[in-house]
Amino acid sequence: MIYYFTGTGNSKYAAEKLAAETGDRAVSMVDILNGKAEIVKDERTGFVFPVYFWGLPEIVKRFSAAVKGSLGSYVYCVITCGASTGAAAQLLEKALGTKINYSFSLRMPDNYVVMYDPCSKEKSLRFLRHADKELDGICDDINARAQRSEIKFADKAKTAVLNPLYNIFRTTSKFYANSDCVSCGMCAKNCPNGAIELQNGKPVWIKSKCQHCTACINRCPKRAIQFGKKTAERTRYNIWEITK
Repeated sequence: MIYYFTGTGNSKYAAEKLAAETGDRAVSMVDILNGKAEIVKDERTGFVFPVYFWGLPEIVKRFSAAVKGSLGSYVYCVITCGASTGAAAQLLEKALGTKINYSFSLRMPDNYVVMYDPCSKEKSLRFLRHADKELDGICDDINARAQRSEIKFADKAKTAVLNPLYNIFRTTSKFYANSDCVSCGMCAKNCPNGAIELQNGKPVWIKSKCQHCTACINRCPKRAIQFGKKTAERTRYNIWEITK
């Protein structure tokens, strides 16, 4: 089984390619936590998710606690990132309470729009072409039950210093929808946290914190959702649009 968490589609893209080439099945962690799918114990257990602030998204931590007793004999993770993943694989090991046999940092298009401009379409496609080649090699490794896990001191230091900021930055207080909003409800539907609901046809963030997966802001069809003042000038990233 391959369990994935995704906001803008990168990790789902990777998980589905892994599933197709290894004969496994890719299932959303969110669907399982929401009771829409079930954990299945298999010989191999894979985790695919993005790194947030050089650590684990909150949902991955929650899911790790739920899946602990159903891990296979071979456990691996593929962590998607724009640059590096720090010691995220080590944090996953701690959350699962078991050794991870194989871990890989997969570079994909960067898209944390609340802090910077996402990759252009052209640059994103270059990243994805390279990721496809990397995924071919990862699939070969997984099928061979390869062992791969190397975390450098610099990675551990980066995670130790920067990961605590995640809990601070994942506030919803600066999210809002501007006048371009057409009340389609896609933001609420795509939110893995259930942090958004429509009130009088407009999205309202009803929780003080969320994953900061940026599904709402990046996947809004009208680019109506903003975070503070700067995102209005930035592009958006949606892998399904880029790979049409």
